[in-house]
Amino acid sequence: MKNWSVASPTQMGLLMVLFCWTTGSGVAAISLEEEFLHLKENYIQIQDTVKSLESKVSQLKSLESKATQLELQVTRLESKDVEMQEKLTELEAKVQQQDSLLTSLLREKNERTAATDFDSSAPVSINQSAVTINGLPSSCGDLKMIGHIWNGIYFVMGTSMMESVYCDFTKFPEDAGFQKWIGFADVKSTPVHFYVQRTSSFNSTGIPIPFQLARLNIGNAMNLTSGIFTAPQPGIYFFSFAGSVYFPPSTTYFYLHVGLYLNEKLIGRSVVTETNSLDIQYSPMTLQSTLTLKKGDQVRLGIDEISPVSGVKLYDDSRHFIHFTGFMLEEEIVASL
Repeated sequence: MKNWSVASPTQMGLLMVLFCWTTGSGVAAISLEEEFLHLKENYIQIQDTVKSLESKVSQLKSLESKATQLELQVTRLESKDVEMQEKLTELEAKVQQQDSLLTSLLREKNERTAATDFDSSAPVSINQSAVTINGLPSSCGDLKMIGHIWNGIYFVMGTSMMESVYCDFTKFPEDAGFQKWIGFADVKSTPVHFYVQRTSSFNSTGIPIPFQLARLNIGNAMNLTSGIFTAPQPGIYFFSFAGSVYFPPSTTYFYLHVGLYLNEKLIGRSVVTETNSLDIQYSPMTLQSTLTLKKGDQVRLGIDEISPVSGVKLYDDSRHFIHFTGFMLEEEIVASL
């Protein structure tokens, strides 16, 4: 026969606590596992979201790059549009100029046709593009009469010199801007330049100073032996003389005068003086002039006054101290034609 013992109240309480603790621990374990699974699912969703955002960012960057390329293409197209507008403006101007020229030619043709109908005794062909004028053309109107039709710069005969003008043949001679004067044209029928020297001293008066060496004598207008320059064409000429005057030692007053003569008439003079010199002296002298000459005019240099004391002279040797040069500045071209 088994013996059953009856538990005490204390023992029963401990049993109840142990049961409750065991049951609670199992429930807590199940709750943590569910929470972990839930967090894992959330993490996976976050990763998917991040990948989706990264893909969208990449797409946005690609779109930005394409937008930048499109902006560059738009800029290039705008630049080309500006260039095309400029070229179009130039073409419109050329078309307008051609239209104006055509209108001018048609009007001229109609005028000639009307003149032919009016005066049958002096017929003029309507296909005639030029007429003859007396002498050289002196204006854009003359150039138009002899057949010029292209706008540009032309040489025409002025009152005494060749002149350059701009002609706008799209206009009529009576229109403003048909002819624009530019300036004088440096046209010479004969080039004239000379530069001569001496190789020895000279002190004779009343005669031209001759020269012994020609460095330059284009046009052969300067005669070395006679020392006389003869103008080959009418125009404006420039002359320059330079030399050195020798004075011996003396206590008296020394002088030497060199004159420039045009057709044996004194034009100008250069003077050098010296006094109370204890030693020899070399004094420079110069003379320049610009003259208007006619064809055949003669220019020369000469000593017109000199101290009577022996030794005063225009000094020169192989080192060349005496120089005479001249050239044509402008030619009166009308008189040369």
